[in-house]
This record gives sequence, structure tokens and C-alpha cells, in this order.
Amino acid sequence: MNLWFQIADDVFFDENVEGIFILSDSGEVYVLEDDVSKAVWNMLVESSQSLDDMCQHIKQKFNIGEDDHVENDIRDFVTALSKIGVLKECMVPADRIS
Repeated sequence: MNLWFQIADDVFFDENVEGIFILSDSGEVYVLEDDVSKAVWNMLVESSQSLDDMCQHIKQKFNIGEDDHVENDIRDFVTALSKIGVLKECMVPADRIS
């Protein structure tokens, strides 16, 4: 099953030259500084995303071969953001159901 994620309600974020600063609804501040985490976050800013779509996007953007497995890293990152409450699982958008 391919999970879908979106940015949780009441999450404030701002991007500048130092990174993406995320303020959770509990008042915690998190900073995304590396290019991969920022790319994943920016995808989620645009719309809800599936794990598969995020992995494919990262592979293309950073020219990562199909034999190099990034899926576990992306899943761990998204799971960590979910556990701290800045992402949440969501339903598959109707236009993505085949």
C-alpha cells in the first residue's frame, strides 16, 4: 500500500538561505537544511504526495540511479515528520485513483 502525506494543519514554515524552519503546533521549531529534505518538503507544500512519488522525484532531481534505494530514507524522514506532528497521512486524491 502506498501511503499519502500532507502538511498538517496549524504548521507554520518559512524558507530562507539557512533552510526551512518549521514551527509545529506544539511550539517546537525544526530546521531542514539539506537539499533532499528541502525538496521533499517543497513537494508537500505544493500538494499531498505519495511515498512513491516522493522517491521518484528525489531520484530524478538528484540523478540517483534506480539501483540506489532511497525509499527507506524517504520513508524514515516522512515518518519522523509525522511523529512530530508536522505531516499527516491523508487519503489518495480522487484524480490519482486509477
